[in-house]
Amino acid sequence: MSERTYRVVFMGCPEFAIPPLQALLVAPDFKVAAVYCMPDRPKGRGKLCTPTPVKEFALKHGLEVNSPASFRKFPEEIEKLQSYQPDFLVVVAYGLILPQEVLDIPAIAPVNVHASLLPAYRGPSPIHHALINGDRVTGNTIMLMNSKMDEGDVLAVSKIEIHPDDNLESLHDKLSLDGAGLLIPTLKGFAEGLIIPVTQDHSKASYTGKIGPQTAWLDFSRSAAALLNLIRAMSPFPGAWFNDGEERIKVFKASEGPQNTGKPGTVKIEDNKILVGCGNDSSIYLNELQRPGKSRLGAAEFLRGYQFKNNPIVYTKTC
Repeated sequence: MSERTYRVVFMGCPEFAIPPLQALLVAPDFKVAAVYCMPDRPKGRGKLCTPTPVKEFALKHGLEVNSPASFRKFPEEIEKLQSYQPDFLVVVAYGLILPQEVLDIPAIAPVNVHASLLPAYRGPSPIHHALINGDRVTGNTIMLMNSKMDEGDVLAVSKIEIHPDDNLESLHDKLSLDGAGLLIPTLKGFAEGLIIPVTQDHSKASYTGKIGPQTAWLDFSRSAAALLNLIRAMSPFPGAWFNDGEERIKVFKASEGPQNTGKPGTVKIEDNKILVGCGNDSSIYLNELQRPGKSRLGAAEFLRGYQFKNNPIVYTKTC
């Protein structure tokens, strides 16, 4: 088969999408014609309008960047996308719903890199939920896109092990690099007719929602194992938390404690360690904590500047 260069329009926003975009930039058989990101949004205490990480990366590498707020409301954006004459749309954590008119544009296919072993964990937060549920294996799926959420036929799958010390940050980075490595051979293999799409088993599908403060709440009536998984899944952002009085304390690292330490929420301070009773007669050590507006601290340093107001902790779910 004769060599050719495939034109790609890349769509993505967060840090997770940068390694796949990098892979496309250095692949000799691919040309990134344009990059699409969500519009700049206010961020931080100053509410400064901030571009997405992918937009910053793309501009530094001289790529043309577009940030439409919608394709449905602005049909001229569809015409502009058509003008790039892409062979592939490559979508990685884009966040904008693509109408069928957009999905029909690429000459070969619209494809998506999704950080789960589909049909498990469809939706926006697959990495979080793999950790929340204590999974030992996860991975990436590259699929053809259709009008439904993460239901397209599968082109390729890769699996990676989840280690006991993985948190959201470390697992995110592993999956991002893994997806980047899977992308180029999958696109070439499909374009050359070497990969046959496989229909997902929709009866085995599971779904995830957006992660918000309520997801990260530490309810100490739950088991230590469940809470440790939640803390890993919320570290470093948004941070698992509980309320002590009117003060919200975030927890970024924890470890399993002994059995039979008291009713859920009971706090014991011993040898500069913070032990909290949990459900099922279990407990956890809170090893790295943060008060509002303060730095993250180890337990010993945290205790030098803080006394618990409630014992047991009154676990109110005030988001």
